[in-house]
Amino acid sequence: STYSKNKTDFVLWAPTATSVLVSIDNKGENIIRPMDRCEKGVFRASVQGDFKHATYVYLVRVNGKVVEACDPYALSSTANGERSAIIDLEDAFFEKDETELSALKNNVDAIIYECSVRDMTSSIHSGSSSHGYFESLSQPHTKFKGKSTGIDYLTKLSVTHVQFMPVNDFATVDELHKDRAYNWGYDPLSYFSLEGSYSKKPNDPYDRIKTFKHLIVELHKRNIRVNIDVVFNHVYDTEMTSFSRIVPYYYFRYNDSGYLSNGSYCGNDIDSTKLMVRKLIIDNIKMWINLYKIDGFRFDLMGIIDVDTMNKIYSEAKRLNPNIMIYGEGWNMPTYLSNEHKSTIENNFKLPGIGHFNDYFRDSLKGKSSDNERYDKGYLTGNYGMVYEMMSSLVGNSVNGNHFQRFVDPNHSINYVEAHDNLTSWDKVKECCKSETREVRMQRHKLLIACTLFAQGVPFIHSGQEFCRTKLLYSNTYNMKDDVNKMDWERMVQNYDIVNYTKACILLRKELEGFRLPNSKEISEKVTFRVLDNVVLEYNIKHVDKKVNINGIKVIINPTEYARNYGYDENYITLMDQNGYTTKSTVTKNIHVEPYSLVVCALV
Repeated sequence: STYSKNKTDFVLWAPTATSVLVSIDNKGENIIRPMDRCEKGVFRASVQGDFKHATYVYLVRVNGKVVEACDPYALSSTANGERSAIIDLEDAFFEKDETELSALKNNVDAIIYECSVRDMTSSIHSGSSSHGYFESLSQPHTKFKGKSTGIDYLTKLSVTHVQFMPVNDFATVDELHKDRAYNWGYDPLSYFSLEGSYSKKPNDPYDRIKTFKHLIVELHKRNIRVNIDVVFNHVYDTEMTSFSRIVPYYYFRYNDSGYLSNGSYCGNDIDSTKLMVRKLIIDNIKMWINLYKIDGFRFDLMGIIDVDTMNKIYSEAKRLNPNIMIYGEGWNMPTYLSNEHKSTIENNFKLPGIGHFNDYFRDSLKGKSSDNERYDKGYLTGNYGMVYEMMSSLVGNSVNGNHFQRFVDPNHSINYVEAHDNLTSWDKVKECCKSETREVRMQRHKLLIACTLFAQGVPFIHSGQEFCRTKLLYSNTYNMKDDVNKMDWERMVQNYDIVNYTKACILLRKELEGFRLPNSKEISEKVTFRVLDNVVLEYNIKHVDKKVNINGIKVIINPTEYARNYGYDENYITLMDQNGYTTKSTVTKNIHVEPYSLVVCALV
């Protein structure tokens, strides 16, 4: 629907419908108008009057029955997606986003921080005056025991991008009683409307728009870009979605026997190869960029979407925002689509500019993540035989030769050891390093954070990872209530030394170009490794960095129980040790590394 003061225009694509009515509720007055069938199965109606605060549904006669459906393109709705809302764009998006963000030259310059809008302020210790809403997170000056929380906490971490878990309207939280249920939001109901449980006024279609827009403006003012998680691989329930009600059987992928494809393991797969499905996805991405100034997109189960659609999304998004980031889960899911057409890691050479979560990186550093492999170790958790896998990981799997190459470019590799899925890395270390003391596990945990931030590629941190977030050893907490999923600000205060350590790693990565080499050619020319004492890894970056006046970087990673000393012919200054930034700037030819730690040294 397109609003103007004197009329509203309605447009619906329903090629198999024999008739369509639009039913408008304007402050209690019900108005029903027939829509005209026009070219290519598009129904249109223009209704005179001022419908700024009206809602509507479509009554579609299809397959001999009349069904009621919301508008798949509606920008907002009443609570629980009951009715679509007519939106006056000038009013809803009145707040201007004037911030000029510093340019993002390459994706490797980004540091992504994943969080849930609800989790960030759901705890009573968050210091915010409300909990779990868009407006709660945009509230400044919130604290717990003198330490910043919420948006100020994100600012002080110095990440470049916040990635929100789904903010579009999802199905399984009752928006009128949000505290009765919890969900991450990977159960889409509407793609263009925001989730109403993130608004204090779920029945006011404007409030969710205004408060989310304000949150983005506030993050941009702090020079933090905003990425959002989009779920174009499945819907929560095919029968309840507008897609099936308006154009039955069109939007979903079926196998040769006529059954729904289920590569998502959620009961259905969206068929991105259909032209109007592809158009809807691209239109949705353009809407987020144009109206909300979103800076990037993380595609859930991206391997279910076809390569042509992803490339069209990227080119359209890049045209609107040259600094756009697009990345996703490139797992090869068993959807009914040939492997050559899936947007998988294996096909990353067909997807220039699009990143993929690097599970090889995760498993090499930390150990495998599934429930039946929780005791499996990686290099940093005690399997020192994986030192060569560690080398391939530290170059973002983007060079060949002695390394395992997966990606054509380091910008393709999203490096992570923890995300919302699976055990948190703290819980994983607790399981696979059970016999070690808490202090040793803390040191290993710091190594996981540091190596994620110092590897070539794009670093990705999950919220709370920097203070040893626990989910009580649960691996999939998508519906497990706030007490498990909340950001635990008490734990943040308790482990603030690790928060400070993470900040130091982030600032060092930002400061040193050598950790952000933009292409595989430079990495293969400048990065070398040596294995010391059969277990310790020396990671050398021969990059002359005139901005900070150094001639190279040496990182020595010691995941063992013994301290190590190494002598060199060149002079080095230690920039970082097990405690974070060092204040001593002694020039030396000898480098000392404590157990379960790494040091970063500059060649001078």
